[in-house]
Amino acid sequence: MRSMRLIAFVLVLVTRAAVAAPLDVGTSERLLVVAPHPDDETLAAGGLVQRVLARDGTARVVLVTAGDGYVEAVQAETGALRPRPEDFVAYGERRLGEARAAIRRLGGDRVRLGVLGFPDGGLDRLLRAHWWRTDTERSTTTGASRSPYRESLARNVAYDGDDLRRELLRLLRETQPTMVALPDPLDRHPDHRAAGLFTLMAIDDWTSEGAPMPRLLAYLVHWPNWPPGWNDNRAGDPARTHALELPADLPPRDATRVALVLSEREEKRKADALASYASQQEVMRGFLAAFVRRTEPFTLLTAAEVKRVGDAMEQSHR
Repeated sequence: MRSMRLIAFVLVLVTRAAVAAPLDVGTSERLLVVAPHPDDETLAAGGLVQRVLARDGTARVVLVTAGDGYVEAVQAETGALRPRPEDFVAYGERRLGEARAAIRRLGGDRVRLGVLGFPDGGLDRLLRAHWWRTDTERSTTTGASRSPYRESLARNVAYDGDDLRRELLRLLRETQPTMVALPDPLDRHPDHRAAGLFTLMAIDDWTSEGAPMPRLLAYLVHWPNWPPGWNDNRAGDPARTHALELPADLPPRDATRVALVLSEREEKRKADALASYASQQEVMRGFLAAFVRRTEPFTLLTAAEVKRVGDAMEQSHR
């Protein structure tokens, strides 16, 4: 119940008009991108990764899950109505391979990629019901209670909220980011919403240690009837030559909307990177293509929002 109050608390709105301002990327930025699933990093911040590298910065991408919980896709791939746990792990391995290929297209070997391997489709349950290691979550698809992937950054980490929070804190300490691109807590997908909240909690811990507050760029992937043209598989859809703007019905907050304007080269490289996700192109080609636009939009979250989330979570898990 307390966690539900936390989610409601985070969604409290502040009436303020939000107009997108140009996003300025400085020289030598240190960017950390937190992605709930493979492909989210490219959909939301593929252009931003390129811009940071072009301005002599560094970029690190962390995949919270391997995207192994897409039941319909695994059913179609295996032809089985009830795929086995190893089928889902194999699908996760495929998506991780696609992520490596996408990252190479965005930045060659200059982007550090890591996977935590938490349960796809289960991040919200870690937030609400499985916070401590004494009551871990078990993936409904892979059957695992800790990451089954050899390349996971910490394979001994259990599926619980406290462990996820600490792993994100460890990554912040290692990366020392000046910019963090994270899922917007208003995103309608439970994994995205939860990943955004976990990231804000870790940032609250990190800055409480004396670290400077990085710029927090919240990105949106899932919202009703957005992005425009998401269900249109025509590659030449003229709407896709326009800027991508945050949805008009996204609630306003006491935060600034910003947008990174992409060059033609950045836009093309982003499209090439998304083409690496063959498994997703098979099932949602139009959705992926709808994010290849002239701009990447973000909401610039404030230090006050980080503090509110941190304080609320501390009270929820006392």
